[in-house]
Amino acid sequence: MPFSSIGPAATSRRSLRLAASALVALLLAAPGCGGGVQFKGENRDLIISLATAVSVRDPKLLDENAALIEKLHNEGTCSDAECDALRDIVAKAKSGDWEAAETSVYALRDAQEPNAEDLKNLAERKLSHEPRTLGPAGKPAKKS
Repeated sequence: MPFSSIGPAATSRRSLRLAASALVALLLAAPGCGGGVQFKGENRDLIISLATAVSVRDPKLLDENAALIEKLHNEGTCSDAECDALRDIVAKAKSGDWEAAETSVYALRDAQEPNAEDLKNLAERKLSHEPRTLGPAGKPAKKS
């Protein structure tokens, strides 16, 4: 029996093709999504420090960061994967491709997922439920 382009069977085939296409697109996009190296909490400051050096395009600050990365790696504080990710960014900047280095360091920063310590700190954070009122200059009004 030939396939018909109308009716319930055709709708079902179109839905199946659409779902299959969506799955293929998702699988192709997945390697670029959130696939960055996850840094230990104590090493996340390295990302921020390197981002600062790269964003202001400061070779001296970049060299200081590179030395710190190597020092922490030699001490065993910074893992091979963490160190390699940072070295890659340093190499881009040192080659003069500051924009690529900046894109990479911000992507690395944004790829960091909250760890157990982050979640604990967030859960323990106490927020004031008292609404704040602002005075005429946009500053918090004094309590009377």
